[in-house]
Amino acid sequence: MTSSNAPIVPITLTVNDRTGLTLYAPPWEDEDGEEWQGFLGDGAKILLYPNTADLAAFIASGEENDLSDHPGWGQILRATPDDLRPSSEDHYDLDAVYEWAGDEADPVHVSALANVVDMVGRIADCCDDGALRRLVEGTPAYADLVDAEISYQGKDGRKRWNELGDTIADSWERAIGRVDSWLSWQGDFTASEFSDEGTLWDRVGAQPIEIVLPDATYLTVRGEILADIDGNDTEVAFIGGDDYVAVFTEVPDLARYCRTAKEHRLVKLEWWGEVADEEDDDAFAPGDAARYDLRKPSTEGAELVRDLAEFCRLEADLDVLDGTSIDKDDWTDLVSEIRTCFQPQD
Repeated sequence: MTSSNAPIVPITLTVNDRTGLTLYAPPWEDEDGEEWQGFLGDGAKILLYPNTADLAAFIASGEENDLSDHPGWGQILRATPDDLRPSSEDHYDLDAVYEWAGDEADPVHVSALANVVDMVGRIADCCDDGALRRLVEGTPAYADLVDAEISYQGKDGRKRWNELGDTIADSWERAIGRVDSWLSWQGDFTASEFSDEGTLWDRVGAQPIEIVLPDATYLTVRGEILADIDGNDTEVAFIGGDDYVAVFTEVPDLARYCRTAKEHRLVKLEWWGEVADEEDDDAFAPGDAARYDLRKPSTEGAELVRDLAEFCRLEADLDVLDGTSIDKDDWTDLVSEIRTCFQPQD
């Protein structure tokens, strides 16, 4: 579908074990009625970035690019890094094509394959790569895949699915090579935020934790946020409000709060928005290494107590934590004071 005001959308491409972020402009018509589509590029190649911060920095630089004349570029100039995160439908994994084709022809695999092949065709068109265009659009098995009317069910459908698998085995490596030749990877991709490595919490920069007290066990989330606008320092923060920490006794309650609550310090984290999209409550369960037993002094517990006291602005005597050993009575008094800033949630 073509539109005179089609939006520019962020997408990721995964090629040869690297995942990068770029912008794609679906077909739109200019004032003369001519149809265009395009990617964020430098006139020769498509630009890919390892994270939205780097992409946002490029946009803010004002450097000319292949989408500068797009009617929606002004909106992109106003976009925040969070606005530049692709939706779940805008990830195109060229490496996963072999795996999908080797599985059953269920709707998920068929749709994923069709979307990737269609995007490769768009790259061929935008980069004017005749060889890639012929490989994708001129191959019946690929053309059928993109055709929404084709079914891979039943005897004939299974035959078509097997033929598609043979085609992929024979030609997809060439397709990946052609696509990669049109990509310019900008920045450090050793720690791309769009990589499959790491958990949700690794990407967000926070961690669910469990706090064990003599008569209760609480769950909350701790993370590090920027302490100043220059980004030169960080400070530990928790979910909750001014001077209090929201704590929970059940994982589903913690998960619900993290998905919906807006008035807490951790929403300042650049990727906190991903938490709202996490549907599995188990992802909010603290790991074994995130369990802090405050029933007795410990090095790990002392670190948490210090963070809690500073976050809640308690006038507690933290000097008792500085020695090689901590007096049990001092520890008990300090933990009791820390507990006053816990606010249990339903």
